[in-house]
Amino acid sequence: MLKNIILYIVVFTIVGATSYFLQNLALLDPPTYFGPLLIKAYTFHFLFSLALVIIFLIASKNNSFFDQLGFMYMGVLVFKITIFAALFYPYMLGELIMPQIYRGALLIPVIIFLFLEVFFISKIMRKKRL
Repeated sequence: MLKNIILYIVVFTIVGATSYFLQNLALLDPPTYFGPLLIKAYTFHFLFSLALVIIFLIASKNNSFFDQLGFMYMGVLVFKITIFAALFYPYMLGELIMPQIYRGALLIPVIIFLFLEVFFISKIMRKKRL
């Protein structure tokens, strides 16, 4: 289990850092406030998604929890999106005037880390089923 946790940390770190730097390079002359905002978005999704996958790995060892893990994931996903929307509301939909391209760019970490979450959680659940 420790090997899997280290693997998750390494993969999340490499994918998150690579996508951040590629996204930062792709954006041409972003506003000064956008750089720290993008770092906050990546950090939020990195920590939340990594913790979620590790918790699901640990919870999958308990047979009584295993059958409900899919339902729990759906609830946690709604919770994660709600927290993200609450934290980044002023930038996404609020009073701060930000071009649409940068509002959309804040959703890229959501997609990247959602893919990693689904990939690793489905791998955990598939391995347990066999």
